[in-house]
Amino acid sequence: MIDERRLLKRLALGDEEAFREVVSGYSRYVSTVIANQLRDFDNVTVIEELSADVFYELWRNRGTLTTSHLRGWLSAVARNKAKNYIRSQKLIFESLDDSSLENLIDLSDNFSELEKEEQAREIKAALDKLRKPEREVILRYYYYNQTVTVIAEETGMNRATVKTRLQRGRDKLKEILEKGGFSK
Repeated sequence: MIDERRLLKRLALGDEEAFREVVSGYSRYVSTVIANQLRDFDNVTVIEELSADVFYELWRNRGTLTTSHLRGWLSAVARNKAKNYIRSQKLIFESLDDSSLENLIDLSDNFSELEKEEQAREIKAALDKLRKPEREVILRYYYYNQTVTVIAEETGMNRATVKTRLQRGRDKLKEILEKGGFSK
């Protein structure tokens, strides 16, 4: 069992061995927190880089930390690093290419690549007809697999608003696709 308070005191004094103990004891935990945030975007190199950034922040702030819960602090920093990474990748949900939209529907293996590309174009065109708030919620929920809670937190909406926009977006998307003769 790691004595976090003792480690934090040693870190505050610049004890490099204490820092090595933290890195050794919490590396897997920090990597897991980051991987859980990144989900579909997890890339071993990115996870390693973000983990290193977390520990760098710990070392940089070692003298000013006011927490007695090292694990909680590391978790919060790891989540924030992962969220900032996602934002930095410009996941603004407006500039998707046609092939990336295939993930929005269950495309059967029976379809040829040409048919899949055509369906992806139809879906993109339908998504482009949605109002921006509904389009963003639809993409965040279905394409990026974000939960209603995460969408609400990241957009500043309350959960009920997210659910409403999600339902309206689905209804409108279905209507647009049916009018266009889209069949799955």
